[in-house]
Amino acid sequence: MDFQPTVFVVDDDRQMRDSLVMLLETLGFPARSFASAGEFHRFYDPPLPGCLVLDVRMPRQTGLELYEQLIREGKRLPAIFITAHADVSTAVSAMKSGAIEFLEKPFEQETLLQRVKNALALDAAWRRREAEFKAVDDRIASLNARDRETLEWILRGASNKVMAARLFISERAVEMRRARLMRKLQVESLAELIDLAVTHRVLAEISDASAVAR
Repeated sequence: MDFQPTVFVVDDDRQMRDSLVMLLETLGFPARSFASAGEFHRFYDPPLPGCLVLDVRMPRQTGLELYEQLIREGKRLPAIFITAHADVSTAVSAMKSGAIEFLEKPFEQETLLQRVKNALALDAAWRRREAEFKAVDDRIASLNARDRETLEWILRGASNKVMAARLFISERAVEMRRARLMRKLQVESLAELIDLAVTHRVLAEISDASAVAR
Protein backbone atom coordinates (compact mmCIF):
# COMPACT_ATOMS: atom_id res chain seq x y z
CA MET A 1 0.00 0.00 0.00
CA ASP A 2 1.08 3.59 -0.61
CA PHE A 3 1.05 5.74 2.50
CA GLN A 4 1.49 9.49 2.63
CA PRO A 5 4.69 10.55 4.42
CA THR A 6 3.69 11.99 7.79
CA VAL A 7 5.44 13.99 10.49
CA PHE A 8 4.79 12.22 13.79
CA VAL A 9 4.91 14.66 16.71
CA VAL A 10 5.49 13.12 20.15
CA ASP A 11 5.28 15.57 23.06
CA ASP A 12 3.61 15.43 26.48
CA ASP A 13 2.93 19.20 26.35
CA ARG A 14 -0.47 19.54 24.70
CA GLN A 15 -0.02 23.18 23.77
CA MET A 16 3.34 22.49 22.12
CA ARG A 17 1.95 19.40 20.43
CA ASP A 18 -1.01 21.25 18.94
CA SER A 19 1.07 24.24 17.86
CA LEU A 20 3.62 22.00 16.13
CA VAL A 21 0.93 20.11 14.25
CA MET A 22 -0.74 23.36 13.20
CA LEU A 23 2.60 24.79 12.04
CA LEU A 24 3.55 21.66 10.12
CA GLU A 25 0.19 21.45 8.40
CA THR A 26 0.40 25.16 7.51
CA LEU A 27 3.79 24.42 5.94
CA GLY A 28 2.21 21.64 3.90
CA PHE A 29 3.22 18.55 5.86
CA PRO A 30 0.67 15.94 6.98
CA ALA A 31 1.12 15.64 10.76
CA ARG A 32 -0.18 13.49 13.58
CA SER A 33 0.41 14.00 17.29
CA PHE A 34 0.94 11.67 20.27
CA ALA A 35 0.90 12.58 23.95
CA SER A 36 3.48 10.01 25.04
CA ALA A 37 6.22 7.72 23.79
CA GLY A 38 4.07 4.69 24.62
CA GLU A 39 1.14 6.01 22.61
CA PHE A 40 3.29 6.40 19.52
CA HIS A 41 4.98 3.04 20.03
CA ARG A 42 1.63 1.26 20.18
CA PHE A 43 0.49 3.05 17.03
CA TYR A 44 3.52 2.88 14.76
CA ASP A 45 3.97 0.24 12.06
CA PRO A 46 7.15 0.16 9.90
CA PRO A 47 5.38 0.51 6.51
CA LEU A 48 4.29 4.02 7.54
CA PRO A 49 6.73 6.55 6.01
CA GLY A 50 7.64 9.87 7.55
CA CYS A 51 9.77 11.26 10.34
CA LEU A 52 9.63 11.92 14.07
CA VAL A 53 9.58 15.23 15.92
CA LEU A 54 10.36 14.18 19.48
CA ASP A 55 10.38 16.01 22.78
CA VAL A 56 13.45 14.84 24.66
CA ARG A 57 12.11 15.07 28.21
CA MET A 58 8.83 13.20 28.74
CA PRO A 59 7.58 11.23 31.75
CA ARG A 60 7.89 7.42 31.88
CA GLN A 61 9.84 7.18 28.63
CA THR A 62 11.94 9.97 27.13
CA GLY A 63 12.12 10.78 23.46
CA LEU A 64 15.63 9.34 23.29
CA GLU A 65 14.56 6.11 24.99
CA LEU A 66 11.66 5.77 22.55
CA TYR A 67 13.93 6.28 19.56
CA GLU A 68 16.47 3.75 20.83
CA GLN A 69 13.64 1.24 21.35
CA LEU A 70 12.38 1.77 17.80
CA ILE A 71 15.89 1.23 16.40
CA ARG A 72 16.29 -2.01 18.37
CA GLU A 73 12.98 -3.25 16.94
CA GLY A 74 14.00 -2.38 13.39
CA LYS A 75 11.51 0.49 13.16
CA ARG A 76 13.78 3.10 11.67
CA LEU A 77 12.59 6.68 11.17
CA PRO A 78 14.64 9.88 10.91
CA ALA A 79 14.11 11.99 14.02
CA ILE A 80 14.30 15.60 15.08
CA PHE A 81 14.72 15.99 18.84
CA ILE A 82 13.29 19.16 20.35
CA THR A 83 13.82 20.35 23.91
CA ALA A 84 13.63 23.47 26.03
CA HIS A 85 16.65 22.22 27.98
CA ALA A 86 20.01 22.81 26.34
CA ASP A 87 21.94 19.66 27.22
CA VAL A 88 25.11 18.79 25.30
CA SER A 89 25.28 15.18 26.51
CA THR A 90 21.66 14.58 25.49
CA ALA A 91 22.35 16.07 22.07
CA VAL A 92 25.35 13.79 21.58
CA SER A 93 23.32 10.73 22.63
CA ALA A 94 20.54 11.72 20.24
CA MET A 95 22.91 12.03 17.29
CA LYS A 96 24.58 8.70 18.10
CA SER A 97 21.20 6.98 18.14
CA GLY A 98 20.56 8.10 14.56
CA ALA A 99 18.77 11.43 14.99
CA ILE A 100 19.41 13.91 12.23
CA GLU A 101 18.84 17.07 14.27
CA PHE A 102 18.59 18.45 17.77
CA LEU A 103 16.73 21.75 18.18
CA GLU A 104 16.36 23.90 21.26
CA LYS A 105 13.13 25.81 21.90
CA PRO A 106 12.38 28.40 20.72
CA PHE A 107 13.45 27.66 17.13
CA GLU A 108 12.92 29.41 13.82
CA GLN A 109 10.04 28.21 11.66
CA GLU A 110 12.33 28.03 8.62
CA THR A 111 14.81 25.88 10.54
CA LEU A 112 12.14 23.34 11.43
CA LEU A 113 10.86 23.40 7.85
CA GLN A 114 14.28 22.56 6.43
CA ARG A 115 14.95 19.84 9.00
CA VAL A 116 11.62 18.17 8.29
CA LYS A 117 12.27 18.28 4.53
CA ASN A 118 15.66 16.67 5.08
CA ALA A 119 14.20 14.00 7.36
CA LEU A 120 11.44 13.05 4.91
CA ALA A 121 13.95 12.89 2.05
CA LEU A 122 16.18 10.61 4.11
CA ASP A 123 13.27 8.33 4.98
CA ALA A 124 12.32 8.10 1.29
CA ALA A 125 15.92 7.21 0.39
CA TRP A 126 16.03 4.49 3.07
CA ARG A 127 12.78 3.00 1.80
CA ARG A 128 13.92 3.04 -1.84
CA ARG A 129 17.08 1.16 -0.90
CA GLU A 130 15.11 -1.39 1.10
CA ALA A 131 12.65 -1.88 -1.80
CA GLU A 132 15.52 -2.35 -4.25
CA PHE A 133 17.14 -4.93 -2.00
CA LYS A 134 13.87 -6.83 -1.56
CA ALA A 135 13.30 -6.95 -5.32
CA VAL A 136 16.80 -8.36 -5.89
CA ASP A 137 16.55 -10.66 -2.88
CA ASP A 138 13.26 -12.13 -4.17
CA ARG A 139 14.90 -12.98 -7.48
CA ILE A 140 17.93 -14.57 -5.80
CA ALA A 141 15.61 -16.53 -3.48
CA SER A 142 13.92 -18.10 -6.52
CA LEU A 143 17.13 -19.93 -7.47
CA ASN A 144 17.51 -23.62 -6.75
CA ALA A 145 20.76 -25.35 -5.73
CA ARG A 146 21.85 -25.93 -9.33
CA ASP A 147 21.19 -22.30 -10.24
CA ARG A 148 23.24 -21.10 -7.27
CA GLU A 149 26.08 -23.44 -8.20
CA THR A 150 26.09 -22.02 -11.73
CA LEU A 151 26.03 -18.46 -10.42
CA GLU A 152 29.00 -19.10 -8.13
CA TRP A 153 31.08 -20.40 -11.05
CA ILE A 154 30.11 -17.41 -13.17
CA LEU A 155 31.13 -15.02 -10.39
CA ARG A 156 34.50 -16.77 -10.21
CA GLY A 157 34.97 -15.93 -13.89
CA ALA A 158 34.88 -19.54 -15.10
CA SER A 159 34.38 -20.12 -18.83
CA ASN A 160 31.80 -22.59 -20.16
CA LYS A 161 34.64 -25.04 -20.86
CA VAL A 162 36.00 -24.83 -17.32
CA MET A 163 32.53 -25.13 -15.80
CA ALA A 164 31.75 -28.16 -17.94
CA ALA A 165 34.97 -29.87 -16.84
CA ARG A 166 34.51 -29.09 -13.15
CA LEU A 167 30.82 -30.07 -13.08
CA PHE A 168 31.23 -33.12 -15.33
CA ILE A 169 28.63 -31.93 -17.82
CA SER A 170 28.72 -30.83 -21.46
CA GLU A 171 29.33 -27.26 -22.56
CA ARG A 172 25.83 -27.31 -24.05
CA ALA A 173 24.46 -28.16 -20.59
CA VAL A 174 26.40 -25.23 -19.15
CA GLU A 175 24.91 -22.92 -21.78
CA MET A 176 21.42 -24.15 -20.87
CA ARG A 177 22.14 -23.55 -17.18
CA ARG A 178 23.30 -20.00 -17.88
CA ALA A 179 20.22 -19.28 -20.00
CA ARG A 180 17.87 -20.59 -17.29
CA LEU A 181 19.68 -18.56 -14.64
CA MET A 182 19.40 -15.36 -16.67
CA ARG A 183 15.67 -15.94 -17.24
CA LYS A 184 15.06 -16.42 -13.51
CA LEU A 185 17.02 -13.31 -12.60
CA GLN A 186 15.42 -11.31 -15.43
CA VAL A 187 18.70 -10.16 -16.97
CA GLU A 188 19.75 -10.04 -20.61
CA SER A 189 23.53 -10.11 -20.46
CA LEU A 190 26.36 -11.64 -18.47
CA ALA A 191 27.45 -8.18 -17.29
CA GLU A 192 23.94 -7.45 -15.99
CA LEU A 193 23.85 -10.84 -14.25
CA ILE A 194 27.15 -10.22 -12.46
CA ASP A 195 26.13 -6.67 -11.51
CA LEU A 196 22.86 -7.92 -9.98
CA ALA A 197 24.58 -10.70 -8.01
CA VAL A 198 27.30 -8.41 -6.67
CA THR A 199 24.74 -5.71 -5.79
CA HIS A 200 22.74 -8.30 -3.86
CA ARG A 201 25.77 -9.35 -1.84
CA VAL A 202 26.69 -5.77 -1.00
CA LEU A 203 23.13 -4.88 0.04
CA ALA A 204 22.88 -8.09 2.09
CA GLU A 205 26.06 -7.16 3.96
CA ILE A 206 24.68 -3.65 4.63
CA SER A 207 21.41 -5.15 5.85
CA ASP A 208 23.24 -7.61 8.14
CA ALA A 209 25.43 -4.82 9.52
CA SER A 210 22.35 -2.70 10.26
CA ALA A 211 20.71 -5.62 12.07
CA VAL A 212 23.80 -6.15 14.23
CA ALA A 213 23.94 -2.43 15.03
CA ARG A 214 20.40 -2.59 16.42
